[in-house]
Amino acid sequence: MGWERRILLDQETQASDAATRRIALPRTGLLSGLLVRIRITNGSTAGEEAIMEAIDRIEVVADGSNYLFSLEGTELFRWAQFILGRLPAQIRNEALSTVQELTLPVLFGRFLGDPEFSLDLSQYRDVELRIQYSPTIAVTSFATGTTQLHIPMWISDDVSPPGPRRGWLRTTQVYAFVSAAAGETIVELARAYPYWDLMVYCREAGIADGVDITIAELRANDRRLIPFTGRWDDIQAQNEVDFLKDNEVQVTALRANAAVINAFTGRILDARVKERFTYIAATDFPMFTIASAAGDQITLAGQLVEGSGTYAAVALDTTRRTLDVTAKGLGVGNAILLPFATLHGNPDFVLPAPSYSRLQLALTNGGADGAVRVSTRELVGA
Repeated sequence: MGWERRILLDQETQASDAATRRIALPRTGLLSGLLVRIRITNGSTAGEEAIMEAIDRIEVVADGSNYLFSLEGTELFRWAQFILGRLPAQIRNEALSTVQELTLPVLFGRFLGDPEFSLDLSQYRDVELRIQYSPTIAVTSFATGTTQLHIPMWISDDVSPPGPRRGWLRTTQVYAFVSAAAGETIVELARAYPYWDLMVYCREAGIADGVDITIAELRANDRRLIPFTGRWDDIQAQNEVDFLKDNEVQVTALRANAAVINAFTGRILDARVKERFTYIAATDFPMFTIASAAGDQITLAGQLVEGSGTYAAVALDTTRRTLDVTAKGLGVGNAILLPFATLHGNPDFVLPAPSYSRLQLALTNGGADGAVRVSTRELVGA
């Protein structure tokens, strides 16, 4: 199969700060996937918002209402980590008026250029890509009128592939709710197609992973079969062993004393902060440390140190400083994956949802106010 890398949208600056950009896809061809690169310029003071929070949803929709791909930005960021084995390509830099960048993959196969799994665009009347975005416009977040989209796609116009095409992967959010202090939330899962894998995302600022949702259990045929069960902690640990090559988050921050930074690591197991400055003899200099860590949030402690020779702390540092911040959690932050076929990339290992009379995901609530999202990848036949 001759895959071609084409530019669908070329570095287009968006006219509005909050909108849904709709881009028509070709009427024919096999689509392997797209890369959605988002660039937004920081405000005049700093850029404290991460781009993935500014992306409300990315979708591929056929014939007006057939959702072939649909995820929130924070979900897609986690899916990318599982699929790529590392953080997606990004520039996370809070320096004033600096351009931040994030590239998110929209895949219909196991990887870009997958010879066996791709979306046949000719099966639909029309297909469009929708990108809904709403960055916070403020001097400490993003500057107005600076959102830019750039989208390459992998597509083949071959009439017939060289080998058997085995279908395509449909990735969609299927349920969203806010966790409660206790009890179970039961998600009824569709049984039209086999499941390649399933992801549960849960985040509450300042709360560690495994607190708001403690257990995930897949139940089939009214609990006569339990294909998968586990505590959040042990699933997340297994995910790290199976999928991740690197999950260390690095941020160039611009913060002062007592500032809070979201690392998006789920829970912080290790973190470091180092200030950047040029020392001038006999003048006060900044020193930053981590005052505390809660969940995936770091609180900074910044002090000015007297520089004439006594080296004593003289004041809290209320000036924004350029800081190199590194944090590491366990597994993919705020997410767990139930990986039926993902481990081996082999469709023989899919969960045979159509063969069950009922399929449910039971999530045990352990804390209130966690934003929970359930999303699935289904193997849709050719």
